[in-house]
Amino acid sequence: MTRIANYCPVCGRRLTSKHLSGRLRPYCPDCDRPVYFDPKVAVVVFTERDDRVLLIKRAVDPGKGKWALPAGFVDHDEAPEAAAVRETLEETRLRVRIDKLLAVFPKRDGGLADIIIAYSAQVLGGDAIAGDDAAEVGWFTRERLPPLVFYPSITLTRLWSRGELEL
Repeated sequence: MTRIANYCPVCGRRLTSKHLSGRLRPYCPDCDRPVYFDPKVAVVVFTERDDRVLLIKRAVDPGKGKWALPAGFVDHDEAPEAAAVRETLEETRLRVRIDKLLAVFPKRDGGLADIIIAYSAQVLGGDAIAGDDAAEVGWFTRERLPPLVFYPSITLTRLWSRGELEL
């Protein structure tokens, strides 16, 4: 994702560029401060039930038409665990409880997040119904995984299918 800043978010003055902290950064000469871009943080949720993994078929790009673990962005005022519960509910209509932090992934593909926090979860209730940006919801065995998109989903399901993911 390209980030561009033309105007200072504090005073509205047109930004210049200045070398700071080893790189060229947007800079406001009136406020005498640089503009920093915060990374986009997302969560991904690995839910297993009856030796099957919960996946959603993406209804939108990036990855439209391919399958992935339920995932989404963390809001600025939200704990990552709360975002994981919320995103799973929005995409699958399932209520879950976060059990464990599985991994933290860097951006390695065409996804929009810069940092992805992966959790395992258990279903507390609800019926698996596609919602939000999911076209379908499904439970898949290790032997019958569909085409997946996004590095965290591919990595976690691959580990799981080999029996190497500790949930």
